[in-house]
Amino acid sequence: MDARRHALDLLATPQGDTRFGPSYLVRDIVDRAGCLRHAAYEALWGLVGEGLVYLDPDGQPGTDNWRWRLSRDGVCAAEGGTWEPRDPDGFLRRLHRQTPDIDPGALVYLDEALQAFNARCYLSSSVMLGVAAEQVFTGLARAVVDAVGSRSVKLGDALDNVRSSQNARFAELRKVLEPLRPNLPSGLADPLTLDAVADLLRVTRNDAGHPTSVQIDEDTARTHLAVAGGYLGKMTELRKHFEALATQGSTAASTPTTGTPG
Repeated sequence: MDARRHALDLLATPQGDTRFGPSYLVRDIVDRAGCLRHAAYEALWGLVGEGLVYLDPDGQPGTDNWRWRLSRDGVCAAEGGTWEPRDPDGFLRRLHRQTPDIDPGALVYLDEALQAFNARCYLSSSVMLGVAAEQVFTGLARAVVDAVGSRSVKLGDALDNVRSSQNARFAELRKVLEPLRPNLPSGLADPLTLDAVADLLRVTRNDAGHPTSVQIDEDTARTHLAVAGGYLGKMTELRKHFEALATQGSTAASTPTTGTPG
């Protein structure tokens, strides 16, 4: 665990001594993380830059007795109970923990989306998030094509056609999934999930990614990221389900049939 995470944990400890002087919080971070003092200071000032931590003079004239404190966003980041984009490391760590098989390429774009959000570039954040969602969606759609074969010809054609829109591809995926829904893992292909993913792709990819003068404010960008944390995981789990079905089908097809002795 790095100095940054230790700093958040120590700041969230009710009885912790969070005074500014090097003999207090900084020393505790060094002891826990096994890092050098400058690394502890870098972690703390980095958290200040992210809006998660601030210095409170607390009525003390001497700066050594000023206190490092968590902001409202910092409290959320320390608790780790929500998809908090102000804590990009925690956001990605949670996603890795819940969905270790998520597409690596999608993670690159998701990391960019989080960095852009914290730089207050909300339009850029939404565009990058749309690319991440598109990456995960494409992996799922390819797995569906491999698993169901002839029932997904139109979906396969849409994926192979570079002029086909993401809306058209998503519509074809839903057509294939609809009759399969009763046999799919619980919660992975419910209408609410699919609607949310379709809307996420539309807003963050089609609307935000084209020169239509669309504006994305902080609340909208935060909502997009909070929704994406869960739904990217669900789409990944659904992809794995169809990959397993495709593997089973290939294994069955390659197994020789033993004839009945005459």
